[in-house]
Amino acid sequence: MKKKILFALVLIGFTAIIAQVIFMREFLVVFYGNEITIGFIFAGWFIAGFFGSWFLGRFSDKIKPKVTVFSLCQSALSILLPLSILAIRSTKSFLNLRPGELIPAAPVFLSSFIILLPVCLLLGFMFSLGSSVCDIKPGIIAAKIGTVYFLEAIGSIIGGFLVSFILIRLLNPFQIMGILGLLNILSALFLQVFSESRKTKPVLITVFAALFIGGLLVWLFNGWGYLQQKSLKIQWRGYELLASRNSIYGNIAVTKSASQRSFFYDGVHLYTVPDRLSSEEAVHFALLEHPDPQKLLLIGGGVGGLLEEALKHPIRKLDYVELDPMIIRMAKIYLPKEESVFLKDRRVEIKNLDGRLFIKRTANKYDCIIVHLGDPYTAQMNRYYTVEFFREAKKALNEGGILSFALSSSESYMSPQLKEFLQSIYSSLKTVFLDVKVIPGEIAYFLASDKPGELTYDYAILEKKSRERSIDIKYVREYYLFYKLSPRNLSLSESYFKPVRGVKANYDFQPVSYYYDMVFWAAHFRDSLLKKILEAATESRIWKILFGICGSLLLYGLAGFIKRKGLRKETLLVSVMATGFSQMVIQIVILLSFQIIYGYVFYKLGLILTAFMTGLSLGSLYAIRIMPKLKKDLRLLIGTQLAICIFPITLPIILHRLLNSSSTAVSWSGSNILFLLLPLISGFIGGIQFPLVNKMYLADEKNKIGRVAGLSYGIDLFGSCLGALLTAIFLIPILGIPKTCQVAAAINFTILALLIFGAASCKRSPAVIK
Repeated sequence: MKKKILFALVLIGFTAIIAQVIFMREFLVVFYGNEITIGFIFAGWFIAGFFGSWFLGRFSDKIKPKVTVFSLCQSALSILLPLSILAIRSTKSFLNLRPGELIPAAPVFLSSFIILLPVCLLLGFMFSLGSSVCDIKPGIIAAKIGTVYFLEAIGSIIGGFLVSFILIRLLNPFQIMGILGLLNILSALFLQVFSESRKTKPVLITVFAALFIGGLLVWLFNGWGYLQQKSLKIQWRGYELLASRNSIYGNIAVTKSASQRSFFYDGVHLYTVPDRLSSEEAVHFALLEHPDPQKLLLIGGGVGGLLEEALKHPIRKLDYVELDPMIIRMAKIYLPKEESVFLKDRRVEIKNLDGRLFIKRTANKYDCIIVHLGDPYTAQMNRYYTVEFFREAKKALNEGGILSFALSSSESYMSPQLKEFLQSIYSSLKTVFLDVKVIPGEIAYFLASDKPGELTYDYAILEKKSRERSIDIKYVREYYLFYKLSPRNLSLSESYFKPVRGVKANYDFQPVSYYYDMVFWAAHFRDSLLKKILEAATESRIWKILFGICGSLLLYGLAGFIKRKGLRKETLLVSVMATGFSQMVIQIVILLSFQIIYGYVFYKLGLILTAFMTGLSLGSLYAIRIMPKLKKDLRLLIGTQLAICIFPITLPIILHRLLNSSSTAVSWSGSNILFLLLPLISGFIGGIQFPLVNKMYLADEKNKIGRVAGLSYGIDLFGSCLGALLTAIFLIPILGIPKTCQVAAAINFTILALLIFGAASCKRSPAVIK
């Protein structure tokens, strides 16, 4: 391979992964970040990349000054990357929407697709063009594609590590895009300096040098900082923005309105300070139910006024768990001293780690546990509302202890979608606790205890406790309690929580409540097609669709075998798409399962993704090295396909073993070894298959390397797109993790059958591939 292109090819993966992470974080601030919007954003990225790789890649073999065009693409990227950040932050202003306002699904997908299209088109095209430019082992054409695939994976590993652990902590998004721009311009300049083209070389060197100097000047005169501030003002139009900071976990924004400060996390409103009504409700409903609350565990919301209200009770010890330490730091800076002074109270101990992980590990026992995290609108948040979490919380409670949390509700009319959502959580809670009560309102407060008679709806008893403790309460007092707990409201509330046929309880490995929350979210929009699709997606229909697809593919393969068609090229492409789909399914399952078993540990999640990319690069490197001596390509392809079939079958067994094990050794080895080994193996299998399929496909198309590379890479991206979209939105919440793995296995066994049909047909026909 010509050394001058090596850096440029690594830079494709480096640029792509960093841009993807930054764009995703920016989109989550703009859009309501549930699994639907996340799925749509990923779909926009993969579909745009598919078009760039497949459609534009068709022309890569016809282009003569390939290196020149490649360097022009790099220079275009340097301009498009910061412009994309600006476009994302202007989306709500363009749609005339305010921050925090919900956006329908169609504008989410269209806006993300349109904004991502230019960058993803170029990145997809550069892969196919890079495969044409690559000049390693000229006798083995497919090795070029495998090499580019390997180098792109290496770039993704480096970029993913840097953006997750270093760049996000130190730089704003425009500065990160500025670094990517300078690197791409430098690479373009480097390519032109060593280019053999004489006509355009002087002009392009001058242009690229000017662009590079211009980029340096932007840094020198703080141009990126200026764009950061201006774009934030556009994004938060209608608010007085005090600060917007990025942590490794997400974006925290603080706004000001008169004497109030509002905190937003990834664009979702967390709390406003002071908002005494909300703070009193979140705390006093639970603590007044308990006869003598001395030890309290608070998960989230402490700086939103909950600490102040909780410390009015006879609390001796209060453990406050907040995952992101940036929230605490910003509260100390931007809240008035009288609001943040409670963080320094000697009774308060702040724990910066995942709340569920803390409950699982703690040996402490509490009189009350208050979870103040909001609705389970994502799979990650759903972990706090499952049967398994409620069991863990129950173990952390003293006898007669109370668990409390709040969810969106309605005081008057409750839609069927909202009713199913709340009923799912309620039935999950009833599975664990003997006594469950719900205080109705626009926000429903769930109270649970395992001691019969501990909880009461008698407002007079609660008011008596308040007086005995001499608590300064402004809202949650006699008249308010009388209204909230009136017979009419309680009767209406009880009618809402009567068992509903078909509504399932919420489990870790079948997180159905966030599916109900997605349906409820979609129901906010008039005549929502998405709502109809979500409601129509039942388990039986998913299996029928799957059997229909697999059956059709098997008939297709059987027909080819009977007619002696040999191994069809379409079968090779379908195998690539199925692998892309399965790899995405496996990645989502592994990431979600790790959070379920061990909690949200950011650096471990980053290591899991890095392990997958490492496996991908090692697999492709292995395939490249054995290609010169490999004679039985189809046999190896069948072997890798068999491995892809077996992997998703064994995965749920391993995960259940880890989940149910009480052994410290098993837990440690799972967290530190197994969860890194699983994505490594998965990536290794996929890394072998991609170059191998390209070698077989190129058997009679040796002069179309760019087109074939673009087609196979595009098909791989399309499969990944389907995997990301379907797994997060439909498969995991409706079927659960074990059956989702079965879906992936069924698809891959079908592809395996097609390959076996093709192999058998090849024995009967001289033509191997048609």
